[in-house]
Amino acid sequence: MFKRVLLTALLAIFLFSCQQQPESDISYEISPVVVDSIPQLKIKMTLDADSDGTTTLSFPNDAWGQEDLFKSLGKMQLLNVEGVVEKDADSSRIVLMHPKGVKELEFEYFLKQDFDGEISTSKIYRPIISKQYFHLFSHNMFMVPENTEENLDIVLDWSAFPEEYTIHNSFSSQEKVQLLEGMDLELFGSAIFVGGDFRIFNGDIQGNQISLAMRGEWIPFRDKDVFEVLEETLTYQRNFWNDHSQKYFTVTMQPFPQENGSSFQGTGLTNSFATSVSNNDLTDIGQLVYLFNHELMHNWIGHTIKNENEEEQYWFSEGFTEYYTYKNIAKNKINGFDGDYFIDEFNRTIRDLYTSSVGEAPNAEINYDNFWTNYEYSKLPYWRGTIFAFYLDEKILKASDGTQSLDDVMHQIYADATTKGQKLTHAYFIEVMNSYWDEGFDVVFKKYIEDGQKMDLATLFEELGLEYSAESDVYELGFEFTEDRKGIASVIEGSKAWEAGVRAGDEVFSRSIWQGNIERQVELGLRRNGEELNISFYPVTKAAIPQLKPTARNIEKVWFLANQGSVDQL
Repeated sequence: MFKRVLLTALLAIFLFSCQQQPESDISYEISPVVVDSIPQLKIKMTLDADSDGTTTLSFPNDAWGQEDLFKSLGKMQLLNVEGVVEKDADSSRIVLMHPKGVKELEFEYFLKQDFDGEISTSKIYRPIISKQYFHLFSHNMFMVPENTEENLDIVLDWSAFPEEYTIHNSFSSQEKVQLLEGMDLELFGSAIFVGGDFRIFNGDIQGNQISLAMRGEWIPFRDKDVFEVLEETLTYQRNFWNDHSQKYFTVTMQPFPQENGSSFQGTGLTNSFATSVSNNDLTDIGQLVYLFNHELMHNWIGHTIKNENEEEQYWFSEGFTEYYTYKNIAKNKINGFDGDYFIDEFNRTIRDLYTSSVGEAPNAEINYDNFWTNYEYSKLPYWRGTIFAFYLDEKILKASDGTQSLDDVMHQIYADATTKGQKLTHAYFIEVMNSYWDEGFDVVFKKYIEDGQKMDLATLFEELGLEYSAESDVYELGFEFTEDRKGIASVIEGSKAWEAGVRAGDEVFSRSIWQGNIERQVELGLRRNGEELNISFYPVTKAAIPQLKPTARNIEKVWFLANQGSVDQL
């Protein structure tokens, strides 16, 4: 009898202890609520109070291209003491005024979705809270104290949600109480939190968990196919870097409706990557293959290997990432893509750079203002860096009779970043490359990167023994819109647009344009003299721009394409 009573008592103590929150510096209890028929999240914070009677919390009003995020805030109140709560949108602060000497505060605030209608690319980075699910990022969900340590023990308590309700985020999956020990606040502030009707798929790569969180009924692909692309991508990328240190990693996918064309976007975050993809039959799995490979490669190029001066080294962090995206996909035949895929994408990159109006702009012009406001400047480091990486890869391979490649350079840069904290600078990159180059690499680097001169690709292809065409079909829209994009300002005579009947002065009432794509027709709805015209044409013209031929001989010559069978298996 005594043993049974003792056992019962011990069990009661165990169950009671399981229900208690772990010790922490700050805790958040998140609950689903409905206020005036609007689904919201109620978040109760428990945190240390500033002794002077004013505790300040950070909550950005403008972030990630979104303005007025304070509109998503509902009722706010202190629970355990009398006090006043003030919003300061200009400084992105919530100010809690309370009696001096208070040790701890319990503060409660409500979050709501501040827009109506369907999700779109312009709304992705706002709080999304509905009856079916929520989708938020740390910065627009969790307020954090300003005057505190950089590393805190944080508790996230989701136990108020129904048992069947999915809880998934950058730190774990399906845990109703999470303890983030010694959490770096910068990493905490760069995380994704989703819940509700998300479907979770889990896998394992050398003992490390990977997961995919998806919701919605997808038109262009199956859940299983998407997860296979994720698994392949992470496996081969981690094998390349010989880095299987990440114990947990997740990708989230949210669909949004789009009638014309397709689009996708992704954001690299702490232990995670958040994607939003148009859900229509114009989107395909190939776009996800690219998206996953490019963005996940940033775990190493851009995240571990950091630029000393962000825009100045975009030729590396974006251009080399782009090159290794194509290389990783083709070398490992991800989703069945092979050498033809690499050659197609490389040729497209050549066309984009060599027809660009800023194709020979010096690297110094790729600054913050130009990069973030001008499409061609924003793509210039991708194009230039990809072609430069191919050039270096093939030259190193040829000089070393196949014993070395650009891969060795990348591994050395990665080792220096992880062991010495070395950042990517121009001087450092030249120093590393001098070990793989006969002489004068600084001259080569200045010519093609700093000065931005276009490479003589015909001469390069001949030197490498690659088959190529001397000219190619390139994208030419053939006309310019008026400033408000509601009319045609001018048309190039003789262009496909001109031949199809587009004329200056036409009013535009509908349009479908695949920017840079010569295989998709431009479709325009025009009005002229009261008459409506529907015009379509392929936006293409001929230009003297070399293109690699997708031949077996070229694939054999491009070393990593010919050796696809030698890669590590999944």
